[in-house]
Amino acid sequence: MNEAGVALTLYSRLDCPLCEKMQEQLELWSAQRGGVELTVVDIASDAELNARYWLRIPVLNLGDTEVCFGTFHAGRLEALLNSA
Repeated sequence: MNEAGVALTLYSRLDCPLCEKMQEQLELWSAQRGGVELTVVDIASDAELNARYWLRIPVLNLGDTEVCFGTFHAGRLEALLNSA
């Protein structure tokens, strides 16, 4: 965690229902928690990201640590935050 709060990255792509659902869940979680900066990255805009995440999106990272993919796991995210 940085001084400004929690910085999360959601790797996603357009027209992805799972991605939209995870983003909605993250927004609800972050509204309750506060101090969360969520960056959504469209993997289609970067060939390397597209190759890395194509079949796994959505993927949520906390820094360089993968938190979850496919579905949002608030418990895993909280555990990672508490161990930092």
